[in-house]
Amino acid sequence: MSRPPRNPGALRAARTEASWKTGFNIVFLALFMLMSMSAWQNLLTTGSLRSLSVLAVNLLFLGLFLARRPAQTETSSVGLWVLGMITMLLPLLLRPGGQGWNELGTALQLLGLAGIAGGLLSLRRSFAVAPANRGVRDTGMYRLVRHPIYLSELLLLLGVVLANPTLGNLLILLCECGLQLARASAEEQFLSSDPVYRAYRERVRYRLIPGII
Repeated sequence: MSRPPRNPGALRAARTEASWKTGFNIVFLALFMLMSMSAWQNLLTTGSLRSLSVLAVNLLFLGLFLARRPAQTETSSVGLWVLGMITMLLPLLLRPGGQGWNELGTALQLLGLAGIAGGLLSLRRSFAVAPANRGVRDTGMYRLVRHPIYLSELLLLLGVVLANPTLGNLLILLCECGLQLARASAEEQFLSSDPVYRAYRERVRYRLIPGII
């Protein structure tokens, strides 16, 4: 039996999509590596618990990015890949300054870093930087809210802003809140075609804060 003729346009579109996804993945890998190296240098300079925690979290991001399982489905929206990159890069614009609440800020940063680590260890090889289905996780921190890593990242940024209360830092935090909410919404919309995820969403009602949102 002869094979049906292939659609040249579809083949070109598939190759184009594979190419730009590869480009994004290379950039993300480079960013995770650079952030880990920067965290290592900062640890050598300060020797603080916060620096150690930042290094541990960045190494977790890097390790899970490399070890993530192949996606069953993955978004083909360039905009959502760009959104993931912006939410990753925007916090790097935070700058020291202002007369802040250092002890409270540091405590929230450590709590946020612990939450990120817990979320990543709960997510494990289902980790993704753009909406993708690598298996629905419903254990660990994902029993409490549907996006514990995003919540923890915002808590970390809040701690940075409280310790460095400048207008620029506050605006970055507000932008990051909006972008992370948009990212969470886009991920849920993408995964809503999976009945396993729909069942999970029914069991875990809240996205970020139990009983609130």
